Amino acid sequence: MKRFLFGILLTSGLWVLIGNLNSRAENSVVKQSEIQEELFYTFEGRKITLKQRDDVIAVAFKPEATQSSSLPLHLKLQQDFRRNQSTQVKIERLSKQYALMKVASNNAKSRIMQLRLSQKAYVDTTLPVVSRSENTEEIILPNEIILSFNEQLSPSQKQVILQQHNLEIVRSLRFSKNRYVVKSRTALGTNILKVANQLYQLKEVKSATPNFILLRNKDISQKVTEAVQIFKKNQIKTKTDYKSNNLLLQQWHLNSNPLRVCLTEFANNVDKCLSQGLYKYSELSIPRTDIRATEAWQNSHGGKGVVVAILDSLIQWDHPDLVNNIYNSGKVKNKRRGETNGWDFADDDSNTRMSQKEFSRFGSVFQDSYRLNDDTLLEKYRSIPLMKRLLSMKLLFGLTRKDIAKILRGYLRHEVAGLFHGTSVSGVVAASSEQAKGLSGVAPEASILPVTIGKTLYHPTEGFTELIETSDIVEGIDYAVARGADVVNMSFGSFLPTAEIKNSIIRAHNKDSNIVFVAAAGNRRDIEVGFPAAIKGVIAVGATNINGYRAPYSSFGNGLTLDAPGGDTSIKKIGNRGGILTTGGTGIDEFWRGIILKPTTPWGTALDNRGKYVRVEGTSFSSPIVAGVIALMKGEDPQRLLSRNEIISILKKTASYDGLTLSKIEKKAYKFLVSSGKVSKRMSIEQYFFGNGLVNAHTAVKEVQRQLRKSGK
Repeated sequence: MKRFLFGILLTSGLWVLIGNLNSRAENSVVKQSEIQEELFYTFEGRKITLKQRDDVIAVAFKPEATQSSSLPLHLKLQQDFRRNQSTQVKIERLSKQYALMKVASNNAKSRIMQLRLSQKAYVDTTLPVVSRSENTEEIILPNEIILSFNEQLSPSQKQVILQQHNLEIVRSLRFSKNRYVVKSRTALGTNILKVANQLYQLKEVKSATPNFILLRNKDISQKVTEAVQIFKKNQIKTKTDYKSNNLLLQQWHLNSNPLRVCLTEFANNVDKCLSQGLYKYSELSIPRTDIRATEAWQNSHGGKGVVVAILDSLIQWDHPDLVNNIYNSGKVKNKRRGETNGWDFADDDSNTRMSQKEFSRFGSVFQDSYRLNDDTLLEKYRSIPLMKRLLSMKLLFGLTRKDIAKILRGYLRHEVAGLFHGTSVSGVVAASSEQAKGLSGVAPEASILPVTIGKTLYHPTEGFTELIETSDIVEGIDYAVARGADVVNMSFGSFLPTAEIKNSIIRAHNKDSNIVFVAAAGNRRDIEVGFPAAIKGVIAVGATNINGYRAPYSSFGNGLTLDAPGGDTSIKKIGNRGGILTTGGTGIDEFWRGIILKPTTPWGTALDNRGKYVRVEGTSFSSPIVAGVIALMKGEDPQRLLSRNEIISILKKTASYDGLTLSKIEKKAYKFLVSSGKVSKRMSIEQYFFGNGLVNAHTAVKEVQRQLRKSGK
């Protein structure tokens, strides 16, 4: 998912790369001296340290209260505190069960507030909020542990362990055996970490990990910078009639030649160049920076018969360019009630699309950006953090009130459009338009299995927050395996590694030697890939841009398998055209009902007026490109004779550095890192920044066909 790092850089980008490495080394020294004082959990025998937040706590409501109360419990709690003159209390709803509550950093006041909470009949408990010290992710620490027993244990042996540690089973994890969500009868707050660590040491236990709930709420200064950038881009008027253009020609990641030639020779009229085919007459020899998908299609089955599971957010599978390629569960075993086209583990239902309840919350925000005048809009959204910061910085940016209103409109549209991250990822893999020259996924004949593992929340004073529960990811992976997925794409990442997610992937590998997991390397410009991309056997994918450079946000270095186009809209004179063109979610009619003055030109990252198609960027989108290439490869092997290791070997073997370019900053950084002994001389600079190179669909498919012919398979 697209996560930028913004800040004040005192020198060149070289020091950003080197600084990341040095600060990590310094942090590790500090941590060693403070290890006894820090909170931690165990992962692969090492301690992952956490830091408790003192300004916020989570509130867990009683399950029976959530079902019987006519008023959402976070609002009831807000009202109860205001009756006690606690008007400064801020409560943010996360779900029916959880809410976040800002608390005073003063310990005495905090204790009084928590005492009041414990007296509420509908409040079950309060929970600590923690974070990794070097990252900004907020993590709720519920009184729950995901516990995996060894397979040979009997029910009575499991029960003995549970009793010895004062645990009770909340529920069994679906689609796997001997795995449970358990809770402690006695441990409170951060003590649940100690219980998990004790369990992890038992020989009868395969792993034990707190059931972390990750909250991703971008740093507000980052949001302001992004919003202002979108505003400035939109001031540049461009004429684009997407209906008259061949959309395939704008998908440079599939074939970069048309758009690159037009951008070079017809920069002032790119659309005319594309629509009239002027690029065909160019004598320019421009290196290809795409995956050569169009060539791969000419002699392949387009991924037919291959199922690609998309673990992500909202997947609007009834999008006209997706609906014909969606998996149908039919008569599978362990079918969930109502299950037809995938499963939503965040809400535990069969609807992976935007529900009516979600639309009532987010659709109104989107529509406000069109229906309300400047004054009304600014007044209604004055409390969100973005507005507060914009108003305080308007002189710095040289903004008028009208400008701020435009920025706010763009921000609201951008955030709502971003809810359909899973829709865009799905389009990259297997979009298939009925139009002859319409949008195409990398594997237009493959099937998409929607698996929703996260959700986005909106609060009038807090803005937009992403929420992902560890157990949902675990069950999502196990579900994809149970439904026979050939490829699993994971366009999400964290620097919070957990044994349970890793174990799900290992179990899948042991069960099926053909299944392939692909993950985004990360968008943190870090020197190693994030998690779960870092898990052994997972293909970790970095991102490149249309000019063949590493995308400025893309992680690299340790653990990177290879690269694929990920988009880059920051390139001057290219802008949004440098993004990856794919399916968007705001094109559905519900978003536009009641809007009288509908847009006549594209907005934000949308290609068209409604957002049926969008241009995106991030390793979130380089990952599904590789997943699509694997689908093309497996489409040539209907009997699945080639193993996962053989598929990965072919991907690495057929990738190359052709068309890729190293920046001056990267060359300087590599030279410094090698001379300081932080990077081995045996790792080439190309391998360090690009892994095994840029994926090549054409040569990968040909190699699959060659190996099958050679072996007589």
